[in-house]
Parts: sequence; structure tokens; C-alpha cells
Amino acid sequence: MYVELLKQLYYRERKKLQDMQVFKQESKLKLLRLKEDIITKAGETLTISEIEGRSDIKEEIKDKLLRDRHNADKITERLDAIIAEELTDIDNEEKEELKNASYSPSELAEYLLQLEKVNAIENELGNNRLFPDDVYNEQKETAEGKEGAK
Repeated sequence: MYVELLKQLYYRERKKLQDMQVFKQESKLKLLRLKEDIITKAGETLTISEIEGRSDIKEEIKDKLLRDRHNADKITERLDAIIAEELTDIDNEEKEELKNASYSPSELAEYLLQLEKVNAIENELGNNRLFPDDVYNEQKETAEGKEGAK
């Protein structure tokens, strides 16, 4: 009984958190930061020496493109330009997202309180050997099933 009530409470509180404007804003910003990290890491592994060491690129392609310094320099320049362009786009998106942030200090306080409630319930779920994401998905399916039956 306790566990079922805990699951239902978790679903309601997490859904409330995810519906908050601040949560949506923070999620967009996290996604942009993740994209930036991915592009940076990808750019670090796309050096000419790294490409030459890759086994998934045929040797004849490496010979034709990379071992000719003129081609290698062009490829490096183009990769650097593409990465810089991608990072600039992400930076612009992030600035736009921050500029459009339209929540008040009270909304931020509500968000922080809701986040703490969800974290506390997640800890209790963990103490009962339950995985929060599994509980949320299970309760979501149950709620959607009830709505579909109406």
C-alpha cells in the first residue's frame, strides 16, 4: 500500500515539475550545453593524425586525401570552420534562450521546491529498491490507460 501511494505521489510531483516553465527552460539549456560538449569532443578527435589512425577509413582514401599536405590542410581548415560555426550557432541559441527566459523569482522558488520534493521522493523510491524512471513510466501508462477508458 505504502509503495503504491509513493509511486502515485512520485508521478504527480514529477509531472508537476516537468510542466513548469523553468524546468522546460532548464532542459533546453542542458540540451544546448550537451550539444556543445559533443561537438567539442568530436572536433578533438577529428585531427589529421587521429583520422590516419582510424581503421574504419580505407587506406587508399587516407593516402589520397590526408598524406598530401595540401589536402590535409584544406580538410583541417574546413573542419575547424564547421566546428566554429556549430559552436557559434549553439552560443546564439543559448543567448536567445536566456533572453527569452520569462520567469519570476517566485516561479524559480517554486521550481526549486518542487525539484527538492521530487529528489526526496526519488531517494525514498531508491530505499524501496525502485527505479524512479521505471516508476514514472509505469504510472504514466496507468494514467493514460485510465484517460483512454473514459
